[in-house]
Amino acid sequence: MSEVKTFDILVAGGGMIGSALALGLSRQGWQVALVEGSDHETLVRAPEPAATVADFEPRVSAVSVASQRLLEQLGVWSEVTAGRHCPYQTMTVWDGDGTGRIQFEAAELQARALGTIVENRSIVRALFGALEQSPVELIEGARITGCRRSSGSYALELEDGQSLSAGLVVGCDGANSRLRQWVGLPTREWDYDQQAIVCTVQTSQSHRFTAWQRFSMTGPLAFLPLLPESGSEHFCSIVWSQDTDEARRLMTLEDTEFVAELEQAIERELGTVQAVSKRFAFPLRQRHAKDYIAPGFALVGDAAHTIHPLAGQGANLGFGDVRTLLDELSRARKAGLGPADELVLARYQRRRKGENLTMMAAMEGFKQLFGRDELPVRWLRNTGLRWLNQLGPVKNRIAAEAMGLNG
Repeated sequence: MSEVKTFDILVAGGGMIGSALALGLSRQGWQVALVEGSDHETLVRAPEPAATVADFEPRVSAVSVASQRLLEQLGVWSEVTAGRHCPYQTMTVWDGDGTGRIQFEAAELQARALGTIVENRSIVRALFGALEQSPVELIEGARITGCRRSSGSYALELEDGQSLSAGLVVGCDGANSRLRQWVGLPTREWDYDQQAIVCTVQTSQSHRFTAWQRFSMTGPLAFLPLLPESGSEHFCSIVWSQDTDEARRLMTLEDTEFVAELEQAIERELGTVQAVSKRFAFPLRQRHAKDYIAPGFALVGDAAHTIHPLAGQGANLGFGDVRTLLDELSRARKAGLGPADELVLARYQRRRKGENLTMMAAMEGFKQLFGRDELPVRWLRNTGLRWLNQLGPVKNRIAAEAMGLNG
């Protein structure tokens, strides 16, 4: 049997959330290992300059101001912004089946931007660059095949035969977390019966550093601005959430047919769509762990909760988990407590569970509100959007909450 390597904390999953957590924990002085199934070359490979829609990664995140601050504190935001990124100053949301429209402006909040659109791999690459210079032990290209608890600690078994042990294991291994299942933390979940179509487009008109979102009966469509090295303002990442049957139909269309329907769906706010990349479709499911913690174990990010992408808050909720767990574990270390202390983990769960559930409930409310066609509901949402757009202080409070400026 191979020797068991022992750490203070094991982080399982090296995506944006897990790598940010591991880096932050090492800065606090904990002995940390990060286990990631992908190989090193895949994680740190620099992208080629983007000249066409095919050169952008299809998965992007709308990084909030609060998440940006976390990445700044970890010392990686400057590396992220050294590559492709696009701050957006405006967000325009409207009802495609009515006349309601609302617009959020960074200037009204005395902010430089509402957020920044970044390709996910750029964030991971910046974090792994910092991890390479940190004391974190990176264990890459190794899948976790087993998890068991004994004598007050967890042991993880890897497919290459390695055994790892720690007082605290943090599951950052995604929505279908195997660790969550092995530890026995149940979830509440339901299928939206929708799929999100993701791709990159080039438009004839500038995106004007604006995030655009149009709601329809069958789901929302978002155009998120991108900025290649050339500085062209004509590229956007799209997330088109549609009922499953409609999404499947759209995925079978030829590019010219798909572009025609896409232009109609966005009401040609950005002119014509001149090019479209390969399309990907992902089923949408809301999922929330009934508990984020167990003795010696915690869930973070998508392993704890997944949310409808209509407001682009999934990654930001995960970074919020990271901020809170780092805060609680920093307090624990200063107090001489172990990372798996029961009260420490309970405080993490208490602080994050309420905030995440509030955001998830709000997104579910939006989806239900815009997914109904009854005349009174249509009148209510359109009148409400127009009314809210005129109430500057209230509207700005909502925007500030989403940006994390009130946290």
